[in-house]
Amino acid sequence: MNTLIKMVEAIRRWHVEGKEAALATLIRSSGTTPLPVGEMMAVSSAMDMQGAVSRGCVEGAIVEIAQEVMKEGQAVLRHFGFSDQNAWEVGLTCGGEIDVLIEPFPDSRQSLDFFERMVSRIENEEPFYLLHFLDAENIGKKLLFDDKVVFYDELQAGLLSIPVKMKVENEVSVSKTVEFPLANGQILPAFVQFFCPADRVIIVGASEIAIFLTRMAKMLGFTVVIVDPRAMFATRVRFPEADIILPKWPQDCLPSLKLKKQDALVVISHDEKIDLPALQIGLENPIAYIGLLGSLKTRRSRFAALKEAGWQESDLSRLHAPIGLDIGSKRAEEIALSIIGEIVKERHKDRSV
Repeated sequence: MNTLIKMVEAIRRWHVEGKEAALATLIRSSGTTPLPVGEMMAVSSAMDMQGAVSRGCVEGAIVEIAQEVMKEGQAVLRHFGFSDQNAWEVGLTCGGEIDVLIEPFPDSRQSLDFFERMVSRIENEEPFYLLHFLDAENIGKKLLFDDKVVFYDELQAGLLSIPVKMKVENEVSVSKTVEFPLANGQILPAFVQFFCPADRVIIVGASEIAIFLTRMAKMLGFTVVIVDPRAMFATRVRFPEADIILPKWPQDCLPSLKLKKQDALVVISHDEKIDLPALQIGLENPIAYIGLLGSLKTRRSRFAALKEAGWQESDLSRLHAPIGLDIGSKRAEEIALSIIGEIVKERHKDRSV
């Protein structure tokens, strides 16, 4: 969701500088493509860019198309693929195909209010849906779902024969195109972007590894929480980039974080009194990733204590122990790299992008 904030910030800046702006959104991909659907790119009338939709394959063409879009004031949908006939044509050298929606972003109170509402929900970590309508009549029009419906432009809710909000919430967990039946029997296609709070990396143990892991996690857009009852370690001086620092015992603070599937729990305190309650709370929740740092001896000790507490072997199979990808890590920064790599690997297992 940080991408959208950067888009809006760039567009605000360009408008202040007297430049026009356009927004490109990757709405469909097939085959091997560099980026997942939902990626966004902002373009100014001076050809400034923020973001990307293809890692450089088609950005140049999009900048040119955006100039025409800003001039005409009309959104367009463009298809890009690989051309066997002419390898020098603009396209994807990876062999995939993508569709990109390119639309003007006028310097108007209406459009800025609409996107600032989204930014506000992002900053408050509140999920929402953004619909981009794709049919010829409504292309460029949008619909925002949060706790209530907010329309952008003049698409009327009465056109839809079923509750749109219910259909979206029932069918969309990742960004994708959805078809809505109209009252007159026609189909209204829309690309639905699902924006949810940033995934969290919750680090139990404010060690040197945690310092490097925090930096890497923030670079990748995670929210980082540091937990350690040893107040001399869990400080803002040591973790200036962490979003939350909790100098508390895991059992006293982890439950209040309302752990969810998208979270990653990294247990690296090297202290059984800290590790065990953190691991137990992690196992009590549907967290996708729970990692434990330590030697095989530490692993055996922690697993024995967990079994004594009533956890079964099937429960313990959820734990990544030893933690991290096997890259021969020795130094703290290398171990942190192996951990964040494993977290990213696990995150992409459950995501259809």
